[in-house]
Amino acid sequence: MRWLAIQLPDLPMEVHTRGLSDPLPIAVVERGRGDSVLLCNEPAAARGVHPGQPLGGALALAADLRALPRQAASERAALERLAAWCGRFTPVVSLAPPQALVLEVAGSLRLFGGAPALIGQVRTGLSDLGYRSTCCLAPTPGGALVLAARGWEAVIGDLTDLRAAIVELPLPALGLAPRQLEDLRCMGLRQVGELLRLPRAGLAERFGPALVARLQRLLGEAPDPRRCFTPPPQYLGRIELPAELVQVEGLSFPCRRLIEELSGYLAARECGTQRLLWRLVHAQTTDSGFTLGTARPERDPQRWLGLLRERLERLDLPAPVRAIVLRVRDIRPLPPVSLALFPQLDRPSAPDPSLLDRLSARLGRAAVRGLALAADHRPERAWRWCAPGEPTTGGGRTDRPLWLLPEPLPLQRSESPGNTFAGGEPGAAVIRFQAGQGAFEIVDLGGERERIETGWWDDQQVARDYFVATTAEGERLWLYRECGGRRGWFLHGLFG
Repeated sequence: MRWLAIQLPDLPMEVHTRGLSDPLPIAVVERGRGDSVLLCNEPAAARGVHPGQPLGGALALAADLRALPRQAASERAALERLAAWCGRFTPVVSLAPPQALVLEVAGSLRLFGGAPALIGQVRTGLSDLGYRSTCCLAPTPGGALVLAARGWEAVIGDLTDLRAAIVELPLPALGLAPRQLEDLRCMGLRQVGELLRLPRAGLAERFGPALVARLQRLLGEAPDPRRCFTPPPQYLGRIELPAELVQVEGLSFPCRRLIEELSGYLAARECGTQRLLWRLVHAQTTDSGFTLGTARPERDPQRWLGLLRERLERLDLPAPVRAIVLRVRDIRPLPPVSLALFPQLDRPSAPDPSLLDRLSARLGRAAVRGLALAADHRPERAWRWCAPGEPTTGGGRTDRPLWLLPEPLPLQRSESPGNTFAGGEPGAAVIRFQAGQGAFEIVDLGGERERIETGWWDDQQVARDYFVATTAEGERLWLYRECGGRRGWFLHGLFG
């Protein structure tokens, strides 16, 4: 087995800073240690701030220093989201709190082009998400974690090489209890190699069997089972902002990192989604938000980023933003797409569905709608608005026009005596209709008529005879004549 340990040394600070594109001087304060600096970023270090420094001294060096308390709950949540993101590389991911993950990648090395290529993809992806990482590949999970925690970025081939690397480490690298570490120092031990040369029976008698079992697991002499992390059924990501955002343009950077994180989560589950629910947290007012949607399930981050840019262009912030939350509830399977044998001949027969998504993001969902058939004989009620891409049942009728007028247009009929129509309508060779300020002449009313008499149940009853009429200019119109009352004529539709 091959285990890849991922150490996140700056996780307590990155849960605060990964949402800012322009870094500010920031320090994370450990409240339980007399308000001392636990970590600081580069702008703070450039002012002379360093870990272990009292907070008062740090503020004296950098008056604009933002001192933020350590948030263990946020670190744990970020570690779990990263474990779900790492599922794109292997299904066996384990948490190693407080700041590490370990992945079993023996079955993934060939897929990703070998150990260096896999580690490179992991580190690049974590950097895009806003995390600095140290990655070490070793035959045992404990050995990989110990070496990664000491800053080793190496590929350990076998147990012999692993032992050779571990013996050079100082004793604190093993993470022993303070009392055990002090006892070992009193014995004159400083390095792990010196500890390993001692008889195991004597170690077990003096320090207990747990220490010996730990060394055996570390060196691969005993199994080291790890609990596999199970991703949650829904995605929930959150980015805290150390400085409030007042410009919409500033939202793009933190939102991109949440989308990248979501993409890895969806790739690990081989799923996609159609809805991203965004919530913007404000300090002095109620939270606001917006939704991004697509016509079909997606997980491509570039597709979502394009829609996000369109939506942010028409977003107005009611107040400064202090945190951004992304929630995805609707997770759907996204089967792999088969590649074409001859891609250059694979011409799409339908418009790119991303066009509808971009229009919805720019104009709003209410401005982009689709049409669906409805079970009704009345033409004006035989269709309905629907969401773009919504499946519909049944098929259209080729003997009816595609375009209907918003309301039937009343016509005034005047005719001259003469021959009958080809369709058998008596009384004139040509019928002249007056429609408002215009007029047209009908030379043929077609061979058949369609009678529609229905709607008695909803007080919208109609009784009509429809004709496919041809004008003198060759246009085809859809006319109807009322079967009752004054038996007036109306123009209802146009054929292409």
